[in-house]
Amino acid sequence: MKLFTVGPVACYPEVLNEMKRQMFSHRSSDYKELHKETVTMMQTFLETENQIFLFPSSGTGFMEASVRNCVKKKMLSCVCGAFGERFSKVARSNGKMVEEIRVPLGNPIMPDMLDEKLKKCQEVEAVSITHNETSVGLINPLKKLADVVKKHGKLLFVDAVSSMGGAEIKVDEWGIDVCFSSSQKCFGVPPGLAMGSVSKDALKKSEEIDDKGYYFDFKLFEKYSQNNVTPTTPAIPQIFGLNKILRKIEGMGGKEEYFKIYLKRSKMIQDGLKKMDLTFFTKQGFRSPTVTSVNAPKNMNGLEVYVKLREKGFELAKGYGDLKDTTFRIGNMGYIELNDIQLMLDTLREVIQ
Repeated sequence: MKLFTVGPVACYPEVLNEMKRQMFSHRSSDYKELHKETVTMMQTFLETENQIFLFPSSGTGFMEASVRNCVKKKMLSCVCGAFGERFSKVARSNGKMVEEIRVPLGNPIMPDMLDEKLKKCQEVEAVSITHNETSVGLINPLKKLADVVKKHGKLLFVDAVSSMGGAEIKVDEWGIDVCFSSSQKCFGVPPGLAMGSVSKDALKKSEEIDDKGYYFDFKLFEKYSQNNVTPTTPAIPQIFGLNKILRKIEGMGGKEEYFKIYLKRSKMIQDGLKKMDLTFFTKQGFRSPTVTSVNAPKNMNGLEVYVKLREKGFELAKGYGDLKDTTFRIGNMGYIELNDIQLMLDTLREVIQ
């Protein structure tokens, strides 16, 4: 089965091979060396001097950690799809009040609307932004949005789950306080590891928060990080995998070369879809480089497209939630060859005709 899913994705063979290593103690010098090297490469990749924490969880774990560590009472959630919605749900489930900006699906959060909202709700402590909204294949203008958040003096949480590794993120330059992703997306590593940067301001806020729990306590992770370990057992195989892909990216000539691969893949997919007279769900100019949301053809619904492609050996992604009948999605994260993209497009043409 060829995977064009939105995660978990097909993993790079060298990553899988690296993960076959025998285990060792997470308090050993072997682990400390692995941890330190991986964290240092992540700091370079994200262009940050902030702490990097490695959580044995999905990306949602880091999402919850940002709320529990950095919000006492109220935050603002920018919602342009299902994962912006998830940030709101996570915050409310932790007893926080949530203000929201909502836009119609397929449309981005724009700086002017964020600025206007923050003028009206100055009491919020933090703002959450989904950089790349996987559910609708949309990438938000993160740098411009970050500028607005910083102008208002708020903490900034960025869900970069399906963009980190596939699009540029400059954590320190853009003033991002918590920026997180997970292993099973653009880095092409199996699921089970969440990684993110945490600023000094976020750590300071964490000191002031009561009842933030144990498992995702930023200050506890900071303490253990000083010795290049984690408070609890880390996902060692996934860390090996992340370390391997980061070294592979360095060998390519750096992250800019890796980003070019994603742009080349997404252009190939979107050009192929246009030749079939298929249209895109997401507004032009804000289409994701890692997942494309496609309007279903007139002769079949999105779920039928997904099922028929799967029968022919290609797993796409269903339309998300209320869009499952009207759209389908094509991910291009992880280990995908260009000839596999062409085979998928040829098969899609056969199916819809």
